[in-house]
Amino acid sequence: MKIDIRPVEKSKGFVFGKKLHGVELSVAFSDEETAIISERKLGSVVLMDRDAPADVDAEKHANRGLAKMVMTAAVSGGDANHFGLTFNKLLRGPDVYFFSTPIEAKGYMAELKEEILPLTKAYLEGNKEAATADSFEL
Repeated sequence: MKIDIRPVEKSKGFVFGKKLHGVELSVAFSDEETAIISERKLGSVVLMDRDAPADVDAEKHANRGLAKMVMTAAVSGGDANHFGLTFNKLLRGPDVYFFSTPIEAKGYMAELKEEILPLTKAYLEGNKEAATADSFEL
């Protein structure tokens, strides 16, 4: 599992432009890890719950119609209608998530490096083999 994390920025709005601070996460899974995800059907496992990013109007997103949600799922995958980080999103390519302030982006990067990605690696390792039978006496 090769991981690249880098900060990105973008502007939102034309007249009163606001600079948003984002984090781009790219994960290159090994062939074995990709096979584990595929074989165990782990693609939709939520690795990290996230609220709506700063570049998305959460209320507008929540009030979209059924047709819009179905089209989004058909084009971008079933997990595209929520903001959680999943294996499918990482397999599709870089995941970019935006914040209003640089400190939020730095905290997110730290959480990814120190908690989420090590747990993700351990989760894949744990799913490598099925459990074996065990007999013991207490």
